[in-house]
Amino acid sequence: MIDLLQKTVQSRCAVTERDVGGYAKIRKNGMTFRIHAYEAAGLGRFSSVSMTAMLGLMKMETVVFTPLTRKMPLLSFDRIKAMGNDTLLLELYDTGAGKPDLSALDDVKAAAGDLPDHDLGTHWYDPLKLSPSLAKRGKKCGEAYRDLCDRYFEAYFTALDGAESCTPEEARQGVAAYVDGLFANGGPSTDQFKKILGEAAARDLFDAYIFSDKE
Repeated sequence: MIDLLQKTVQSRCAVTERDVGGYAKIRKNGMTFRIHAYEAAGLGRFSSVSMTAMLGLMKMETVVFTPLTRKMPLLSFDRIKAMGNDTLLLELYDTGAGKPDLSALDDVKAAAGDLPDHDLGTHWYDPLKLSPSLAKRGKKCGEAYRDLCDRYFEAYFTALDGAESCTPEEARQGVAAYVDGLFANGGPSTDQFKKILGEAAARDLFDAYIFSDKE
């Protein structure tokens, strides 16, 4: 699914890969992570994380898009395949960046109502999730998930095109507060990287590349 977001962004602006240094490939505790970060000219930055574990029986893809020139929510995508289950998370986080029109994204979510929902439990960041956020889990959902992500990404960037302008400094304030919350209160990915890299290196990875909340 990472390629779908890249394709959608590249149809709107030039995309340049950023050097993530020693974070490009991380191996520990039977897990292999491959991390990439990109500059989307005039729009923002995004990152991708691919993980394999259990000799390939578990696979995960994560994408985070941080808008830096428009007042839009943070976009987070996760797909996890393990034990025959295929889980898809498409989430928008309110980072205090205005009130863009997200109705098209709500429509995409509604159209995916036939896909089984997945209960993620309760987390501290739930109040930050906006209405188009969704969580699905099923089996052999690849084609349906790909179609859903294609429509979701297109709707997100169409909304971004029409959103109110802002400076990168303004955009980063809310994103930095969210990352502060992840390290203070926890999150599945955050906790995992803290264990693997240590808190200081995990924070550097998140600030500089995953969320790009620091220049």
